[in-house]
Amino acid sequence: MIDRTIAELTAGIEGHPHYARNLVAIAEALLLKKEKLSAFELARKALKESGGDAEAEMRARALLGSLLPPYHVPMMNDARRNEAWDRALRSAIRPGMRVLEIGTGAGMLALMAARAGAEKVTTCERDPVAAAVAREICDDNGYGGVVDVVAKRSQDLMPGVDLERPADLLFCDIFSDTLIGFDPLPALVDARHRLLAPGAPVVPAAGAIGLALATWSSCSVACRATSAAGFDIAAIADLARPAVTVGIGSPHVALCSADAEVFRFDFAAQSHPEQGSCELVLEVDRDGIVDGVVQWIRLELDSETSLSSRPEPGASFFSSPVFRPFPESVEVRRGDRIGVSAWYRGDRLFVRRS
Repeated sequence: MIDRTIAELTAGIEGHPHYARNLVAIAEALLLKKEKLSAFELARKALKESGGDAEAEMRARALLGSLLPPYHVPMMNDARRNEAWDRALRSAIRPGMRVLEIGTGAGMLALMAARAGAEKVTTCERDPVAAAVAREICDDNGYGGVVDVVAKRSQDLMPGVDLERPADLLFCDIFSDTLIGFDPLPALVDARHRLLAPGAPVVPAAGAIGLALATWSSCSVACRATSAAGFDIAAIADLARPAVTVGIGSPHVALCSADAEVFRFDFAAQSHPEQGSCELVLEVDRDGIVDGVVQWIRLELDSETSLSSRPEPGASFFSSPVFRPFPESVEVRRGDRIGVSAWYRGDRLFVRRS
């Protein structure tokens, strides 16, 4: 019914003045009604038909730019990530394999798997716009017959319907800056039980959460509230974010202790605890100020290849470390020890000073 109504509306305005603007207006209305895929299709049509109409073009681009999280483009262009994943998939995939991907995104890893020799790549994506774009990219690169993009969550895939037989390999990159933020563990366990052949490998093989004491020159501005412009602004302090992403290559973040691994997950495991905790004591390795801890993730693609968002001056990576401030900065000397507690529940990670 929605498709028919859209077809009637667009046919009724075709050839009229401001055709592209009216297409955008319909797309904007559809987006308000949460008809995301239809809004995407109409906005792209409006962009094609804009013909120099600056307003139509800007509104169409604004709508299209709002449809996917902003990390997709830098992730596709991340040479470090692409090289590591391409190497790992070439090593893992054998001719004739049928492989499964959870979380297509725009299709980069599915293309790599097809190029590496997979007979069939079934990849699922719950976002209908991302799935549509991935199909188009796979077709444009000549792999449309190998890569099957299914617009579903992995938990909704049906053996014998969406996959002809259990997959010989599972791969995915559905990990947030905290590793567990997109709730990947239940999806991996479900796939292991329902969608994979016995003993099928998983790429990445494992993932870990690491942290270290750190100083960040912007901590007082970004994380704390006491006074500003001569006013007491402490009332907003409780609303400050307890975790702030920072640039992986920022020269303003400096680690003040050795690295510590707080949690590690074997992605081929049959199950994972729904919660866990860790208490540790970190030793300061320099005199100065400790503002909090910085936390990062490491993906172990295989025994030889890993990707990490650990902060390194000058580094570049689409994934980011997360700074978690202490309530107050601590003046320290080399050898001082500071206790830190970390725990997770479901898809949420918490870190605080003990």
